[in-house]
Amino acid sequence: MKKLSPVFPSLLIAAAILFAAAVVPAYGAPESSGWYTPEQAASGAKAYQKTCASCHGANLEGAMGPALVGKQFWLAYGGKKISTLWSAVHTQMPMMAPGSISVRNSINIMAFLLQKNGLPSGSRPLDDTVDLSKALPVK
Repeated sequence: MKKLSPVFPSLLIAAAILFAAAVVPAYGAPESSGWYTPEQAASGAKAYQKTCASCHGANLEGAMGPALVGKQFWLAYGGKKISTLWSAVHTQMPMMAPGSISVRNSINIMAFLLQKNGLPSGSRPLDDTVDLSKALPVK
């Protein structure tokens, strides 16, 4: 039997590290490429002012309703699937007329909330089907 070179195990380890470095970023691609488009967030800002600001404050700081930015947002939604936020925006709000916000406006409001909470925009729009399974980061 032929004896392996002492360099061979080092080459195997290096190959494994390179493979892992190539696979891990590809797996995290949806989050790293952005969560929503800037256009969605801009439309969401308008929809938010019309339907949400009277309870949650013009700057998302909270009023009759809780704050939707900063620590309070991350305590409520950090680490949870984005479907949790979708449920709150689309089916539970506004308080006096739950479920009255259109799908498009709900998605845009979510994009605005994500923007204001520091999540990056990208070129692919947030959507109300596939994207709802993604988990928000924990902050």
